Amino acid sequence: MGPLKIGILVPFTESAIDSDIGASQRRAADLYVKLKGGALAGREVRLIYNDESALDPAVNQVRIKQFLDQDHVELLLGGAGVAAAYLLRDTADAAKIVYVDTNASANALTRTPAGCAPSCMSRFVFRTAPSSWQMSEPLGEWAAKSGQRDYFVVTADDAFGTESGAGFIEGLAKNGGRATGRITVPAKSGADWAKVIAGVKAQPAKNVFASFITEDAEGFIGAWDAAGLRAAGYRLVGPGPLTDAQVLKVSKGAAVGITTSFPWSTEIDSAENRAFVDAFKKAYKDDETGQPLAPDGYAVEMWDAMEALEAALAATQGATKNVDALIAALEAVSVKTPGGMFAIDRTTHGSVEDIAIREVRASGASFVNAVVDRIGSDKEPAP
Repeated sequence: MGPLKIGILVPFTESAIDSDIGASQRRAADLYVKLKGGALAGREVRLIYNDESALDPAVNQVRIKQFLDQDHVELLLGGAGVAAAYLLRDTADAAKIVYVDTNASANALTRTPAGCAPSCMSRFVFRTAPSSWQMSEPLGEWAAKSGQRDYFVVTADDAFGTESGAGFIEGLAKNGGRATGRITVPAKSGADWAKVIAGVKAQPAKNVFASFITEDAEGFIGAWDAAGLRAAGYRLVGPGPLTDAQVLKVSKGAAVGITTSFPWSTEIDSAENRAFVDAFKKAYKDDETGQPLAPDGYAVEMWDAMEALEAALAATQGATKNVDALIAALEAVSVKTPGGMFAIDRTTHGSVEDIAIREVRASGASFVNAVVDRIGSDKEPAP
């Protein structure tokens, strides 16, 4: 069969927006394949990377075309941003090869919403990253069930912010909760965060849901802390990326007490997670401190993709040319990953995994997302 070439589109050069996401995912993929002796299910693997652009879709189109026409890849992975993930989805659907989304949270990748033409969900598309809904709807249910029923919602105006806010409000309503109001902030705009926080303080609810990633998350949390809202009795919750490891590295103690929902944490006490975290720390060092580098949520999303692919390839004896057989094998995946049990939903091709409810706490000189509760077997609703 020859080496299995896998094309991975993620932003990883320093000039790329959200390059931390892609760099982390690249580390995870490289490490996984290295630990497996350069092969998955006995077949040699070559990972071929292209740098994802968040600014110019035409660049991504060229790079994805290169995967097929020049590199002759048999599988596609990646998509840090929603726009790139949709391009990868369209390419996979047209070329009839499998694409695994390793970060983009767009709900429509595993749904068929009204007016979606062509149908956004494709039999060739799978996801190992949780959708916006998966990270936020269960959190809304959990918050309202815990007695926190009135929430003010603050989100970015991108797909992640919009869908996360809607999912959280949907979850709140299932247990008698409601959104008392909402502020929408232009994503990656260098927002006036003090002004955003002033808007939070100008309304009566002290429970706040926020959905931001990377630099936006850092900006919001910094302003939250500077305004003394935690000491004033405000409570802040959000989807996992709000307090991902890269955010905590910058925000430090400003993030203490924030509650988030995500399928994984460094603090999950399992043999699989300990092995993953230890291997990552042994393989990589922090560029700034020189200390062992702990994995983040983006790394585990890619790690899960590799675990799922290896399980599917074991079922097909490493073959990918029979795409129907590969799709069936992926639909049957059930493996134990660093976050817990992981499976693929046969109907949506979304991930089925536990969701950890986490709270930022100090741990020695660093800050971690400590697990305070678990929500079992969360998955996207039927399309």
